[in-house]
Amino acid sequence: MREFVSGKLVSGGGICEGCGKRMHGGEKVFALAVEVDDIQEYLYCQECRPDEGDLPGGVLSLEPAQAVDELGLDERRMGFEVVAGSSCTRCGHYFDVDEWLFVGVVEGLSSGAVYCNECYESEVGQEE
Repeated sequence: MREFVSGKLVSGGGICEGCGKRMHGGEKVFALAVEVDDIQEYLYCQECRPDEGDLPGGVLSLEPAQAVDELGLDERRMGFEVVAGSSCTRCGHYFDVDEWLFVGVVEGLSSGAVYCNECYESEVGQEE
């Protein structure tokens, strides 16, 4: 069974690999996990937030994020979401639901196959 990760499309948008539909920035999309499994996640609590000059290699910036029960449930939520129970990269603190934290934005997929929600559900449904 193929594994997928979800995220929000950035800036210029993209085309769904399944149906060819044009998707716009901010839209929820799915990508094959094997295409992104080498990207390390950098999460920081308020106290452990590094200075801009001390960011790990590959981290472009730090952005505020909120810990949630399940990613993508609240369509009105703007910004980054992190699954509650994730831990701080530096001190190991576990983030509770609605807790604010900082996410290190890394270079991710600049190209590659992305799927809209309908095609993702169809793809996953075929494999079960």
